[in-house]
Amino acid sequence: MMTFKLPGVPPWTFRIVLIGQQVVLEATGEGQSLSKILDPGSSRIRNGYELLDFPQCALINPPILLAAA
Repeated sequence: MMTFKLPGVPPWTFRIVLIGQQVVLEATGEGQSLSKILDPGSSRIRNGYELLDFPQCALINPPILLAAA
């Protein structure tokens, strides 16, 4: 996982997460969570600005395992 910030959008934190075969850009800030599936060779910076301008949701959450009581 790689975390970064972008100039001009201080309340937002971005991270790149590998989930299986998917490269996912996640953005959190202002009480929101946004994400976008990336092409492996694409620019994380350009995609970060695009994600804020045109929000998408592609969050991939692993299943939650419940322990038997």
